[in-house]
Amino acid sequence: MASGRKAIPKLAFNGKNVNTALADYLESVTYTDVASGSSDTIQIELQNITLKWLKNWYPSKGDRIAGSIRFMDWDAQGKNKILACGVFILDEIKFGGGPLKGSFGATALPANSSIKTLERTQTWKKVTLKGIAEVIAKRYGLKLSYTAETIKITSMEQSQQSDSAFLYKLCEDYDLAMKIYNKKIVIYDQTTMEKKKARTTLTRESFIDDRWEYSDELEGSYTGARISYKAGKSNKEISIYLGVIAEKAKGSRVLRINESADSVADAYYKAAAAVNKANQQMTTLSGSIWPNPSICAGATVQVTGFGKMSGKYYIDKSTMSVSENGTSQQVEMHKCQKRLKHNTKPEAAAATSSHKVGDIVQFAGGKHYVSSYASAKGYTAKAGPAKITLGPDSAGNGKAHPWHLIHTDKTSNVYGWVDEGSFS
Repeated sequence: MASGRKAIPKLAFNGKNVNTALADYLESVTYTDVASGSSDTIQIELQNITLKWLKNWYPSKGDRIAGSIRFMDWDAQGKNKILACGVFILDEIKFGGGPLKGSFGATALPANSSIKTLERTQTWKKVTLKGIAEVIAKRYGLKLSYTAETIKITSMEQSQQSDSAFLYKLCEDYDLAMKIYNKKIVIYDQTTMEKKKARTTLTRESFIDDRWEYSDELEGSYTGARISYKAGKSNKEISIYLGVIAEKAKGSRVLRINESADSVADAYYKAAAAVNKANQQMTTLSGSIWPNPSICAGATVQVTGFGKMSGKYYIDKSTMSVSENGTSQQVEMHKCQKRLKHNTKPEAAAATSSHKVGDIVQFAGGKHYVSSYASAKGYTAKAGPAKITLGPDSAGNGKAHPWHLIHTDKTSNVYGWVDEGSFS
């Protein structure tokens, strides 16, 4: 006889299975799964009528809790699924009366919680972001999962920051996602994750009792960024633009950033990261859905049947709760849009700061304009060698397209004003 689908939480304290012991006391288990910016958490609610939890069963802060949720007969009879929640450290114990209850909160931090409390001051020199993460992971006995490109850092100051706060901010500055999960520091490229195939499709019927909330804002969204930074021994200020459309084009919305950077390459990373962070907060959807263990933080889903709301979404947070009243799932997500990508050849852009009129350069291809002003009409030109005939200091220069190039052979047809960073 079919027993009907149900979700069953499974827990172990310090490696010991406690499911039988908890059977008469457990009221709910809530697992919060985040894509980036913090650690996963688990919350356990218990009835405490006999006061056992305040006596010989009283837990200790620092206890290791391993958790999972088993979804029995979930999609069909005999079709079971498991949601592995990971390993957590008990860091909050609460009790109350009327009626007598207990609440245990645990987070996916290492047993040595100083990763988030001990403030350090340290200068990191000639390292990679992955190298910094490896050092920090080793300090706390954590493994590192790093799936992103190599990011070189000339010098970085960690000033009175905990290791977790410093590493979270560092990843954010370079457009990477980070979380602490199941005894691991996980760092990955969110752009790559957003391009992956959607796990499933959500329709209006997927939201319980039609409970959902959508927000779409223009204010605070950007098509590009202008970043100014100081570099080199002369401490000369350099300003660059990175965007999906021209800086002065109709509809352009430019984020102005004053940020420290090691190089043009470094500045491009930080410009892209700042724009992407701002933009992903502009179009969001949240709500209570019929529980689905395959919908987890960091995955994508296809939303259909909502008109202009429809599209591909990235799950920022999923909260799964199992109680005597049933199983629920709350999701928070943002609509996937074209993310700004840092310059794939930043070295070429860096070289332009030392160029002068008369130099023979290699034009990378792209737009050349009829004047140096932002309103100038642009045309596509092929890559190839060219000569600089006018520069940013020329009389009447409009600065938007500050260099004038003329092709030196038939490889390229560039003959006009071009952007900073378009040649090497």
